Amino acid sequence: MQTILLVDDEQGILNALRRLFRNKDYVVHTALGGQEALALLAEEKVDLIISDMRMPEMDGAEFLQKAREAYPLTERILLTGFSEMELTVRAINDGGIYGYLSKPWDNQQVLELVENALEKRERNKFKNRALHSYKRRQQTLNVDMERKEREMAQNAAFVDFAHKQLSERQEQQEKQLALSEQFVDQAYQELRDSYTVTEQVLVNLLDLRAKGQRLFGQRVVDVVDQISLTLNLEDGKRSILVSAAKLHSLGKVGFSDSILKKPIAKLSEEEAILYQGYPETGACTLMAIAPYQDVAQLLFQQKEYLDGSGFPHGLRGDEVSDLAQILTVAIDYAEHRFGYTTGERMSHEQALSMLHANMGRYSANVLACVSSISLQVEDADSGTEIVLPVMSLRPGMVLEKDIESESGVLMLRQGAELNESAIEHLVNLEVNMKKKLTVSVRLSVAND
Repeated sequence: MQTILLVDDEQGILNALRRLFRNKDYVVHTALGGQEALALLAEEKVDLIISDMRMPEMDGAEFLQKAREAYPLTERILLTGFSEMELTVRAINDGGIYGYLSKPWDNQQVLELVENALEKRERNKFKNRALHSYKRRQQTLNVDMERKEREMAQNAAFVDFAHKQLSERQEQQEKQLALSEQFVDQAYQELRDSYTVTEQVLVNLLDLRAKGQRLFGQRVVDVVDQISLTLNLEDGKRSILVSAAKLHSLGKVGFSDSILKKPIAKLSEEEAILYQGYPETGACTLMAIAPYQDVAQLLFQQKEYLDGSGFPHGLRGDEVSDLAQILTVAIDYAEHRFGYTTGERMSHEQALSMLHANMGRYSANVLACVSSISLQVEDADSGTEIVLPVMSLRPGMVLEKDIESESGVLMLRQGAELNESAIEHLVNLEVNMKKKLTVSVRLSVAND
């Protein structure tokens, strides 16, 4: 049952207001002034306050400001005269009131305003519960991450970039490479500072948390590439888009399995609130890495629509960047194709129809580019694909993609199983080419 507190220095007005709620399912308290009301608030849980403006010792504006500071979730309504608009404005600004009523009041207007204020209070209570639930889920993330790290270590999916690994690798290859300790230290420093490797590690981590996200991210890259080509986008902007497409799901790492495996359209209201926070979570994750500032901004806006219906903040029109408008279309199209939206995969024509049904969300120029694109939709198999630097390859890994020299000569074919000799060959190739190489490999994923 919801509780209302009536505050006025005149008992007659309190009695008149109380009579309005005789037939309503509310608990009604009264207080003759601000001090008495604050004392009552300290002992009783109140959902809505209705306070007069003109009261001795403490006026309504001051009282509502103090009530707001102590009980921010309690809604507030001000009762005022026509000559008190300046004080009313102060109450709106300082007391954060939901609304105000002018004397003499209309009974029906009072009841409607109270009902609307209490409905808002219930919505705020639900949002507050959802926020606490989200924080609890975040607290469990560390435990889940530790389990995934153990799984990655067992499958060589997550590389230990610490000095111990490099020291062991140096000992194994010292005779073949004839490299000095100084070269090894320098290689370690370069590897540690390589933002390209950092990006691959994040993608590996995301794919191990949610199987198939690497493949899906690559398909979003394919769509972005085709749109960028049609729009004749410059290389620098295309590079930012590609990184954002690969990492767009980074903010989902902390989600529970129940959310990750459920189609977007079938999420509950509480799950949807949590889900809509993933763009901001992913953006904050990348914000601390200097070269990824532009990518982080794209991740933040990846689900913002031109008509203001997107999330997390409902940006609209020019508030959404040009690159974000491209990324949004690419992600939505790919989600329709892969069945992430409804649980059922769609053909190109069906996905295009879904986009056009909501065309107010998208840039017309970008949407026009989608009609001519092609996208391969396939299932991720039972293996896990990761991208590793040559120094981190291990015998038994299987090549996911062909390896060619700079001149286009095929060095190792897709599907080949790496052994010590093949890895040594790749190390020598990297040294001769004088640049760092990354290799796509596939590993079997152990069951939990």
